[in-house]
Amino acid sequence: MRGLFLNNYYSMQSNIKVSLSIAVALLLVTFFVSDIKVMNALIAGQIMLFAVSIGSSLQVDEASKWSRMEITLLVKRSTVIGAKYLSFVMLLLLGMAISVCTTILLSLKESVSLANLWNGYSFGLSLAIPVISVCFPAILKFGVEKNEMLLFLSVAAALGMRFLVWVLINMTGNTVNFNGSEVGNAALMVSLLMFAASYFLSVRIQENKEF
Repeated sequence: MRGLFLNNYYSMQSNIKVSLSIAVALLLVTFFVSDIKVMNALIAGQIMLFAVSIGSSLQVDEASKWSRMEITLLVKRSTVIGAKYLSFVMLLLLGMAISVCTTILLSLKESVSLANLWNGYSFGLSLAIPVISVCFPAILKFGVEKNEMLLFLSVAAALGMRFLVWVLINMTGNTVNFNGSEVGNAALMVSLLMFAASYFLSVRIQENKEF
């Protein structure tokens, strides 16, 4: 597992550096802007930056022929997929680490309620997690050459999921804002379920995969 995880890290290394550079550049916005809505959007964007890099990393595996070699390894295919999802968790944690730096910097600049900034975290995670959950098994099934299209569809699916959650909550008689914490928290819970389901689906696809 450790070797597989390290291989995934090396294949994503260049994309991580690019995402990290952009996320740090966005961090500098904190020096000039204090509006809560803008900061929430900034935090969500920093988290999303790392999630959308998964397609490029899979292209590296395809170019190096590793994607074909890994299914011949003397390890369970579920272990291979498990290492992939562990790598995705690492990406999410990196995005959150940078966004936490944004929160700390803003709190040093002025008094701010951390509860008000939670919307940025919940929005970012409730988009990033579904994007990964939909995009990876789709690429595994249809091929990395369709990476851009599948990533676009995954983003659309993530937004659609959040919209559906918003509609369902409003149907209960509770009028809530699309960007509100109620929708964010509910969408985040659904996202975690999607992530778990995505893992089992990916394992199934990998087990049926041939050369």
